[in-house]
Amino acid sequence: MKRIVILLAMVGLLAACSAQGDGSAASTAPAVSAGASAAASDAASDAASTGSSGTPSAACAEAFAPLVEMDISSMSELGDLADDVQPTVEACESVSDWTAGAAEVIGEEVNPGTADFLLRVHCDDLSLARTPICEELG
Repeated sequence: MKRIVILLAMVGLLAACSAQGDGSAASTAPAVSAGASAAASDAASDAASTGSSGTPSAACAEAFAPLVEMDISSMSELGDLADDVQPTVEACESVSDWTAGAAEVIGEEVNPGTADFLLRVHCDDLSLARTPICEELG
């Protein structure tokens, strides 16, 4: 339980940092430990290379459809819906596919570092380890 609260706090921090300034992982350094800051920086640089494809695949869009009706306005809110996000991780073909689907749900561009962090949290679930997204994240 404690781990989930910490992870949700990190998602919130990353989302807040992306809305202010340049959104770099370095801006979160005072709020997190050096190890967590380094991990966030690595995740952000890995995710930055994936980018967003613009339009999700049909299967991915279908998996995100129930979330569209929930009037979600931020990645932080999306991070709070673990049970609803799991089917999207299973259905989407890649990180960029998932990011495109998430962008349609929240109505704005998704910060790649925040998406990467949220997806890595879900990939810790062994039932998702063989999904294309989790395999892509390694």
